[in-house]
Amino acid sequence: MSILDDFPFPFDKPEGQELMRVLANLYRTDTEAFLLTQPFGVDPLNVPSGLSARNLWYLLLQMLAAQGTVRATVQAARDRTPNNPRAPFLEALLKDKLAPVSAEPVPAPGANAQFDDSVTEPEALLFFDDLTMPVGQVPNLLATLGGLLERASAVCLLRVENGFGRFFGTGFRIGPKLILTNHHVLFPKSMLATRVQADFGFDVDATGASLPVTSLAGISNSIRGEKPDDWAVVEVDDLDPRWATLPLAAEPVPKVGEAAYILQHPGGQQKRLGFVRNTISDVADGVVRYLTDTEPGSSGAPVFDAQCRLIALHHAGGTPMEVAGKPPVSKNEGIRISRVLARLQAAGILV
Repeated sequence: MSILDDFPFPFDKPEGQELMRVLANLYRTDTEAFLLTQPFGVDPLNVPSGLSARNLWYLLLQMLAAQGTVRATVQAARDRTPNNPRAPFLEALLKDKLAPVSAEPVPAPGANAQFDDSVTEPEALLFFDDLTMPVGQVPNLLATLGGLLERASAVCLLRVENGFGRFFGTGFRIGPKLILTNHHVLFPKSMLATRVQADFGFDVDATGASLPVTSLAGISNSIRGEKPDDWAVVEVDDLDPRWATLPLAAEPVPKVGEAAYILQHPGGQQKRLGFVRNTISDVADGVVRYLTDTEPGSSGAPVFDAQCRLIALHHAGGTPMEVAGKPPVSKNEGIRISRVLARLQAAGILV
């Protein structure tokens, strides 16, 4: 039986967790969620106000499952957003097919997140609506984008399998045959991956046409990593020498208010760059937090500063929140690359 027809709703299954996460990203506010679910038996008067998007959808999916209308709701979401990058996931569920999911852990409602993802009012105000910039600063932006474009070939989509199912994440090349990503990407649900595929060139050209993809097998018994700092590496043979390699270095300490750019495969889709509304909001010991857009699947992506220096390994996304009357915004977190480098050196992986 499909998870769309289960009662109670199977939050214990990876596909159930992913559906909750996808719907929370598509319909972030009460108003948006109720417009979708009211025709399928949800009474807004029975839903407490002030819930985060994820907790809201945890409750809504319970209510829809009790009425047997989860499938109808997902069909409506699929029909209303046909160009949504996660539409293939929704379609796979509707066809009762196995659907790969993000390897990023989903905290149970009420449980502590991987980090304090609450958005403060000053942080919400950083997520401003004015997307203009002084013309005199355009050359700086162009230089940054040009540098990121040169580095983009280092980034790949990782497709991972183990006994729990199929998962995806992002990785990037740091050596002749070495790919860096998150521990939770190569150890989904804390179980070592038995199969890893690294897809390079999963992108589009200037016209929007899909580029040919080079899919290479990772060497499963080469995987090494550490859960506390959420890093892991895997060796991949036959990497094209023309693809970029991102150097790891003890970068300057990022500063609040600076920009964070992320090359990523959000939702397992073709490569994308997060480069607007991308302010660093917090720098703590060993981590950096930013408002740059990410999605599940961005786990393991490289985070850069405006000088195109690698500053962090993205590893966790927060819950979308509406604060200070601003659009829902998520605070996301990366492990500072200086910490990752120190651990790689301590493990004898890098010198």
